[in-house]
Amino acid sequence: MFRLLTCLLGLSALADASSAPDTLLSREAAIGPGVPEAVARTLDVREVRYLGFDGQHHRGQIVCAKSRCQDLSDLFDTLEKSGFPLRSVVPVAAFGGSDSLSMDQDNTSCFAWRGMWGSQIPSNHQKGLALDLNPRENPAFHKGHAVPAGTRHDSSAPGTLSDTSLAVRFLHHHGWHWGAHWHRVQDWQHFEAKP
Repeated sequence: MFRLLTCLLGLSALADASSAPDTLLSREAAIGPGVPEAVARTLDVREVRYLGFDGQHHRGQIVCAKSRCQDLSDLFDTLEKSGFPLRSVVPVAAFGGSDSLSMDQDNTSCFAWRGMWGSQIPSNHQKGLALDLNPRENPAFHKGHAVPAGTRHDSSAPGTLSDTSLAVRFLHHHGWHWGAHWHRVQDWQHFEAKP
């Protein structure tokens, strides 16, 4: 099914997470279907450049709240210049709107039209105010289980985050909160901000 979605969306390169596509979506396709117009108006779609795990420079897109897009544009510039690798930066809509598929493919993203884990309560992803960075290198841990499944956190591996990481320090400086030290879930990939 995932390969079918990627082919239909013209993103066949997504099927292989080792190399990220440089295919860019239109604004409407990047935000995705079913998002209320009132929410869509609060979002922006930014083209970003990043260094891939393949050592090549890539173009991607991030969908985020207009109020926080400059933070993220600056973050991606900073990470690319510092050599911090990312696997993929593609809107979650390219994965049929499935945040789980996006995370399984180690995709860095912000906006996802979904509630918080296990509930219908709107998440900050639903507002474009949360960022997941390299989810397979920086999994979330909930009740002893890693998400995405089969992952572990190794702070010495490329693309992982720690308290001293440039990404963590940069986002903290800009008012973003990191989920790695939360009590209910330790979400190493997750950052969130106020509007």
